[in-house]
Amino acid sequence: MTFEKKLKVAGLGVLITCGALATAGSGAVFAQEKFQDNDPIKYTATGGSARGYSRVVFEALNGIVRDEYPDSAAEFKPGSPAGSLLEITRGNADFAGASGAVEVQYALEGTAPFRESLKDQIFHVMTIHNELTVHYLMTEEWSEEHGIESMADIAEKKPPMEIAVNTEANLQSTIAMYEHIFNEYGFSMDDVEDWGGSVLRGNSGIGMDALADGRADVFINGRFMPDSRLEEIHNNRPLKWIDIDRDKMAAAAEGWDYDLYIAPAGISPFIEKDSATQKMWNALQAGPHVSEETVYKFLTAISKNVDRVQSIHSSLRNFGPEMMVWNPMNLPLHPGAERFYREKGLID
Repeated sequence: MTFEKKLKVAGLGVLITCGALATAGSGAVFAQEKFQDNDPIKYTATGGSARGYSRVVFEALNGIVRDEYPDSAAEFKPGSPAGSLLEITRGNADFAGASGAVEVQYALEGTAPFRESLKDQIFHVMTIHNELTVHYLMTEEWSEEHGIESMADIAEKKPPMEIAVNTEANLQSTIAMYEHIFNEYGFSMDDVEDWGGSVLRGNSGIGMDALADGRADVFINGRFMPDSRLEEIHNNRPLKWIDIDRDKMAAAAEGWDYDLYIAPAGISPFIEKDSATQKMWNALQAGPHVSEETVYKFLTAISKNVDRVQSIHSSLRNFGPEMMVWNPMNLPLHPGAERFYREKGLID
């Protein structure tokens, strides 16, 4: 599904799930005037590791909020993608910003690791990007040793491998990034271990370190393209892209409504031909306890500093109002977000 189509679907979703707002007469005037002061806000955002991407982005966003609303107490608390959703529904944090489609869907369904459905307790605030690209890499040395060029070769030859993937608690980075692909080829991670392989679990930084020092033959995780760290590793320990059939990749991506992405030849030195992968989004959700003022002012600060947000990281180069309002999981909009997007003319 294209971004434009998703935006239309999301737009319909917010129209039927959001709470009521003042829309006529003096109520409309009051709605527009409310929260136009410079009073500070207070919130805690969570999701992602203490040293990872989420912290870099959130600390920068928090700085923007503090500049717009002096004396605001905007903090980041390390967490996990699924855990962050629990934290905002329990009132232990206000914003969650690391969960993907799998975590959100499992939370809505009450599928493990969630013990009960969190439906109507998770609210959309904004989407940050749609740029996380799954990397399917192997070392050139391992490829040549076992005659591997593709995922089909792995399924057929069943070679022993040291594979670096994310932790099992990171549902998006496991279920969506490799489990569905392995399933398309008729094997599982249990099979990999039966073939004499072993699994190293950790965030992408840990996986890249393992690639660099020879502890991993295969790396499957999300990064942004192009990636300077992977290019540095390639210069010292040559890497190759694992070829995956486009139709199988499209089927895996569609399972979670992610985008099929054809990485163009040369975008990274280890991508020698146009190669199929998938792109994944990152969005911000809020708990039901978060005040309308907090969300409204947060979005106001961010929208007034789009250029500054885009400069935080290359993944945010397409950040802007349309990206913010895009609601990929059709979650109910937080009332503060609904007020903000309605005033900006982004929803009817």
